[in-house]
Amino acid sequence: MHTDRQLARLIKHGNRKAADELFDRYYQEIYAYIYRQFGERELAMDLTQDTFVATFRGMYGFDERKAEFRTWLYHIAANKVTDYYRSRRYHQHITEQSLDEMEYAEDYDILKGLVERERVQQIMEFVSEYEPSWAQIFQKKCFEEKTFSEIAKELDISENTVKTRYYTIIKRLRKELF
Repeated sequence: MHTDRQLARLIKHGNRKAADELFDRYYQEIYAYIYRQFGERELAMDLTQDTFVATFRGMYGFDERKAEFRTWLYHIAANKVTDYYRSRRYHQHITEQSLDEMEYAEDYDILKGLVERERVQQIMEFVSEYEPSWAQIFQKKCFEEKTFSEIAKELDISENTVKTRYYTIIKRLRKELF
């Protein structure tokens, strides 16, 4: 079994099997990460696919001295999520959400799920207005469930900076949305 670094090197030399192996290794993990942020299967599948396309297209930009492959992959996934929340496609999707879904939903759990999904969408819209590195801290803490020290190490910034940025976003979120 190859390491991520070995596979990345092979991909840079055009090895398709290496790309398939990395895809198989990380697809479920990245899909789950994206799904937790949206709660929509199709959208999570689309953004996961976009993440891997961007990853393999940008493989020549991957520098194993700066980050582990997994960290780099999550960075790309987080950027895809942020880009989606900023996109016209997202705003069109929100506008087109069917009122029929809510009108005919009789099950309390369905309504509760819709409310929770809308709340996550509101939060992510708010967070996507921040500089990408700030949004990444929020995503890593909330959706990847990383510790402050893990985030600091991955982003190569101090743990205090990570905490300050995270709690600044939380404070502003409470003020703006709650």
